[in-house]
Amino acid sequence: MGNCNSGMSEEEKNLMKRDKKIQVVLQKERFQMQDNFRILLLGAGESGKSTLFKQMRILQDGQFSDDEIEKNKPSIFNNCISQMKILVEESRKLKKNISNQEAANGIDKLEYTDSVMNEEIAKWIKNLWEDEGIKETFEQRHLQFQLNDSAPYFFDNIDRIGKNGYTPNSEDILQCRIRTDQIIESRFRINNLTFTMIDVGGQRTARRKWIHYFYNVTSVIFCASLAAYEQKLREDETVNRMHEALSLFHEICSSVWFSGSSMILFLNKKDLFKKQIKKTDLRSCFSDYDGQPNNYNEAYRFIKNKFVQASGLQGNRTRKLYVFRTCAVNTKNIDNVFRSVSDTIMRNLVKDIQLV
Repeated sequence: MGNCNSGMSEEEKNLMKRDKKIQVVLQKERFQMQDNFRILLLGAGESGKSTLFKQMRILQDGQFSDDEIEKNKPSIFNNCISQMKILVEESRKLKKNISNQEAANGIDKLEYTDSVMNEEIAKWIKNLWEDEGIKETFEQRHLQFQLNDSAPYFFDNIDRIGKNGYTPNSEDILQCRIRTDQIIESRFRINNLTFTMIDVGGQRTARRKWIHYFYNVTSVIFCASLAAYEQKLREDETVNRMHEALSLFHEICSSVWFSGSSMILFLNKKDLFKKQIKKTDLRSCFSDYDGQPNNYNEAYRFIKNKFVQASGLQGNRTRKLYVFRTCAVNTKNIDNVFRSVSDTIMRNLVKDIQLV
């Protein structure tokens, strides 16, 4: 068969090409004027997705508001106290010797829900963090009990946090863990595009609330912790967190509610994973891993392939999976990643227009 444009003059062909380019430009401008680019941020509990959400606030506004800073102080204090209480209690269960019993007894008197800090409490935490028995218990955390990934950060900064007149900085707020059990929305602009990001609860009990509400989102960003391969769920300590994340990711990618949304995967906590893989073989989670035991890049590629397989999108010509390696507490890394994400979303939208 002949080309349907074969009877057209060169001038007509050029005009047609120019018309197509103009249509694409006009559609881009129309997109940039819209305010309905909705990104749904999903992931299992403690994957770092709420930290990513907070990073977007920093990138959008430059800093947290005075009100947000003040509201985070009690949570930061509670992160410090509750995590050291866990270490003290677990040290006793493991029969580890705590040399500084005065500090341990002081922490014992506090409640897990306490959110008040002073220099005396800070000193107890500092002394205990330097205790060999506590250090030994800390090294067994992933095998024996649950501890926030950010606990060492707060213990290392306890002198500053415990001072009178303490004001949290952005890093403190990013590191602070607050369980997400509600839906939070925030607007931001990247590359002249306006997005609404929606953060929802990651724990099992929270998921049932949101799965069917967001059928019309532009993109789904699924956040999974690379460090989860040697951790158990808080809700069920018989379940490995990485296995849970893979199962949830498969569920999200297969859901009819998100069949029209682009899928973006953030493999998060790459900094923690780089440290952990030197100590714990990936075979503790995946018996079929045949790479070098402590090789960061090989282990990362293996996990990435597991998620690609779980997505069911390999070989799909109309719906692709975009994967990014992230560190949610690193503002520069997240800025670069989200600029790439916005470019990806724009390219997909323009491609869809050209197919119409």
